[in-house]
Amino acid sequence: MKTTFYLVRHGQPDWDWAEAMRFYGPCSAYMPLTPLGVEQIEHTACDSQLRGASFILASPYTRTMQSAQILSRRLDLPVTVEWELHEWLYDRDMRGDLPNPDERFGREDMTRCFFHYMEHDDNCETYAVIAERVLGCLRRYDGQAEKIIVVCHEGVIRSVTGMKAVNLGQVVPITLE
Repeated sequence: MKTTFYLVRHGQPDWDWAEAMRFYGPCSAYMPLTPLGVEQIEHTACDSQLRGASFILASPYTRTMQSAQILSRRLDLPVTVEWELHEWLYDRDMRGDLPNPDERFGREDMTRCFFHYMEHDDNCETYAVIAERVLGCLRRYDGQAEKIIVVCHEGVIRSVTGMKAVNLGQVVPITLE
């Protein structure tokens, strides 16, 4: 049996909350969804492509876990958390460093880092590295079900599909070669 993985980007994260909590760097993984983000995923749950899925895989970040739980409730599916589905690491040693020590990793830094450091800094995960870890994870599930939902991040989806942009709540089907 060939598995189709339905990659779902999480809903809108609450950067204002993260900034207010002073959750910079790796701590930004804890930011929840905004009310609009919840609404986006409630809408995604109605996508007919997701009907008939057997279970949900989710990144361990709060925004993806919250998105997965909404889908789980709406589609009556179990959720399995997989570390390898996390967003790109701008800092592979997980110390929270940026190339410039004076920077903090907040909302403005995320966009700049995501599109620059990912391709131009030796300490960051590259698209190829992300794709390797994510595809390794998905291969473990390939053939276990016809449809599997994978709640993850834009960097993850871009790395395995080559897409240039992924909307919040967007569903992107893929099969493995």
